[in-house]
Amino acid sequence: MKHIFLLCFLICVGVVFESQAQDPVVIKEDGAKGDLDVEPDVSELTFRQRLHFGGGLSGLSFGNPTSIGVSPMVGYQLANNTIAGVGLTYQYYSVNYGGNIGKLTSNLLGERIFIRQYIPTLTALLGQSYLVGQVENYSNLSDSNASNYYGYSNPVLVGIGIGSKLGINLSVMYDLNYSSSSGKVSPYGSALVVQVGGFFF
Repeated sequence: MKHIFLLCFLICVGVVFESQAQDPVVIKEDGAKGDLDVEPDVSELTFRQRLHFGGGLSGLSFGNPTSIGVSPMVGYQLANNTIAGVGLTYQYYSVNYGGNIGKLTSNLLGERIFIRQYIPTLTALLGQSYLVGQVENYSNLSDSNASNYYGYSNPVLVGIGIGSKLGINLSVMYDLNYSSSSGKVSPYGSALVVQVGGFFF
């Protein structure tokens, strides 16, 4: 429950920052249908124009453990600076415990929901930037005995990203449910999760 409150808090912070941002400088051109540098209001877009499709790589970690994921996703533009969406993730995870246990590998399939809030204040500092919150769930598709030793937690990721709404993005997030001890462990190699990808159409 506290994770849901944290995601709501991030969205509220984004709305406050956005309301305090200065109005953009308007450039007009004769014969133009609207302002050239002002994004059309999302309320003027059709349902299809609000949908964005893309994907990327996630949870990149090499060594012990090794983790790499491929994630297609679809997003819906709720507001001019807010995108919510869902995605699927195939995650390869391998860890070597040594001793009697040895090396364990897992092929994971996961679902995720996410929200991105673009923040004008962050954009002024870093370029187009956003806060991101993401909740994931994984199932182990492997026949290996890895599940006899541990199960996988449901990652709850919060962080920051850089990139435009359409195009390549880089997100750096922290897994609030991360654990490297026995029992439920994160499917990622560390609590710090890096995702590279974006919406392309």
